[in-house]
Amino acid sequence: MADDLRGLLKREKRIRDSLDSVASFVRDFKEEDKDEVVVRLQLLESAFHDFHNVREKIDVILDEADEEEVVDTEESELDRQARLKYTAKKREAERAVVSRSVENCYCKAKSALLKWQNQIRPANPSSAVPAAQPVLSRVKLPEIKLPSFSGVLRDWVSYRDAFQSLIHRNRELTCSHPWLTDMDKFTYLRSSLSGDALLEVSSIELSAANYLVAWDALEDRYHNRKLIVKAYLDAIFQIESMRRESYEALSQLISDFEKNLQMLQKMNQDTDSWSTILVHIVCSRLDSATLRFWEAAHNSKEVPTYRNLITFLKNHCAVLQSVGSRNPVVEMKKAKISVSHPSTGSTG
Repeated sequence: MADDLRGLLKREKRIRDSLDSVASFVRDFKEEDKDEVVVRLQLLESAFHDFHNVREKIDVILDEADEEEVVDTEESELDRQARLKYTAKKREAERAVVSRSVENCYCKAKSALLKWQNQIRPANPSSAVPAAQPVLSRVKLPEIKLPSFSGVLRDWVSYRDAFQSLIHRNRELTCSHPWLTDMDKFTYLRSSLSGDALLEVSSIELSAANYLVAWDALEDRYHNRKLIVKAYLDAIFQIESMRRESYEALSQLISDFEKNLQMLQKMNQDTDSWSTILVHIVCSRLDSATLRFWEAAHNSKEVPTYRNLITFLKNHCAVLQSVGSRNPVVEMKKAKISVSHPSTGSTG
């Protein structure tokens, strides 16, 4: 519990540092800072949202600690309840002070940023823009769906590859928009981030020279091969079991296994050698009906391979899709009811 609390408090400090950074930007705002307004708004919203999530977790831990401290005393039950009530009231007052401070900072900063955003929005989109001052609106990136990354380690590799392909190393984009600068790329980078990932680069000043600094900071933080592989393995072991035979559940199970294994292969892991253990894990997640079908299909004493199992499950999935997701048990019950209670005509 102490380690969890320590980690959450550090994260809360980083979030409040980001809020303070936005407040400083608002306080020291100059005309040349106008290109940062949109990104600062995104950072403000992300930090404010994350603050409440982290604060809620901190409060839960502190409340549990207070209750344990009171229970461990040798006071009477009446005294314990009185002291717990006093502690809870004191803790609530402290929370109110912290929340009020953060909310005041958020409201003042957002109000100023929204005002500036409205002021700098061009009244005539067709007005000429000096070549020396390229702005975000001139790049036709709304046609491209940028990837998003919130700091979840399992999403890093896919996000990195997509962003590099679309922005970071896209020569076609650079050729078609020769005035595109690293300042613009940095703006797109920030707009694709949220949560912890956005906080990671929030303290880096928005400038062309700092684009690669920000990108390197993200790679240094998130491109940890050991932790990424562990995240994919954890995801495999956390795949939920099927509760009953259905196309949707089986399709999701196959997708979850295949997706995580593909990412592990991308990290140069020899998943082909894991065949036996993978068969065991997949079978342990199947419902009883699907498992019976598999055992009947693999009528052999030889150890099946993961590929054999997945091929069978995909074929079985296609069958379930074609016949629908009717529950055979329910259908049998309906049939019995229909036989047991035949329609009776009038006997006149």
